[in-house]
Amino acid sequence: MDLISNRTSNISHLAMNGLLERQRAIGANIANVETPGYQRKEVVFENQLSEIIEKEDLKDYIKEQNSIKPAPKTYNDFLQIQEGQMYRRQLSPQEKQYLISNSYGQYDPQIMDDIYSEGTLDGNNVELEKEMMDLTKNGTKYLMLSNLERKYYSGISEVIRGGGQ
Repeated sequence: MDLISNRTSNISHLAMNGLLERQRAIGANIANVETPGYQRKEVVFENQLSEIIEKEDLKDYIKEQNSIKPAPKTYNDFLQIQEGQMYRRQLSPQEKQYLISNSYGQYDPQIMDDIYSEGTLDGNNVELEKEMMDLTKNGTKYLMLSNLERKYYSGISEVIRGGGQ
């Protein structure tokens, strides 16, 4: 585990950034609840996070396949490798390139107009009750992630201090 660039922490930071953008959009929606013609805003980022997680999983799989392993015990494999030797599968150029690619750099929460919600006669489609519920739900998610981050960094801090010795 790499303490400086922990994958979970990186993804948590991205999620918190997406939630922050969503909080801003909800605030704009609430502020414009009476504005004629205003279309409520939504922020979409969860699918991007899922794609990043899948890419990082694939990177972990490639690294695992390339790790040093005991020599295989089957006869066909034995013909190629002396028993008891350690071997490492060679990475293809595409795998090497994929491993150094930045999965996180393409993350960009999308702010979109909600064109599917029914609006009032003046064209405004903001429902104050829904926005207030979304505000609470979004704030709770952000709080949960920030608490996880705080625990993660307090654990690292404890290790640096020497574990309370």
